[in-house]
Amino acid sequence: MPLSGTDAAYDRSSILDAAARARARKKRTRAIELYRWVLAVEPHNAELHAKLAPLLAETGQYFDAWCSFRSVARACLRDGQGAKALAVYRDATLYLPREAEAWLAVARLQYKSGDSRHAVETLVEGSRNFRTRWLRPQAIYLLRRAREVEEWNFEAVSELAQLLALHEQRREAQMLLDGLALRSGGERLRRVRSLQLRVSPTPVGLWRWLANSLRRRGDDPPEEPGEREGSSSVVPLRIARRASR
Repeated sequence: MPLSGTDAAYDRSSILDAAARARARKKRTRAIELYRWVLAVEPHNAELHAKLAPLLAETGQYFDAWCSFRSVARACLRDGQGAKALAVYRDATLYLPREAEAWLAVARLQYKSGDSRHAVETLVEGSRNFRTRWLRPQAIYLLRRAREVEEWNFEAVSELAQLLALHEQRREAQMLLDGLALRSGGERLRRVRSLQLRVSPTPVGLWRWLANSLRRRGDDPPEEPGEREGSSSVVPLRIARRASR
């Protein structure tokens, strides 16, 4: 239950003035303390949460910062201010780049407004903040959500396949790259072939990569392993090593 503000020491105007001065002087801890004092009385005051959220992020209080950003955005949505809510969530991604829910919130509003392309771009952009080993599952989650919007978006699928391969999910990565290869051409197909070789360095993968490389140069592509009568499917070790580097 919110406090009543009847404490004799509680003077709302004076407290907010002191908080503003502390914030201007970069005394973040003091400003946070004062804003929280008022929020104890007015827990749903979006204006105060908007002032508090960046301070919390700057002092490493990331969960509390996200809660404040979210409170502001939800208040905007209740008032029918979708564009303002989107701006608040976008600010949250700047202050809290490793808050997956912030990226999802931005993409969700973009998608609801009919901007599917930017929704996918937001999710791909967000996923790039979670590439360390321990954060990788969150990147995979965001890219899977991107595929729900646009199933065969090139950047989303290619980056998802790479992360899945690193996350010991090579079979799914191979399936995604096979599907992407069928839908790609030119430079994009060359990128897919390189990824396929990296994910699964097999003779067939090497042949595909070499064939695309030679087509780019205008040379005749090599025959596929096992294509000639009596040919071996084994690729010379020296070439295989060079291609797998």
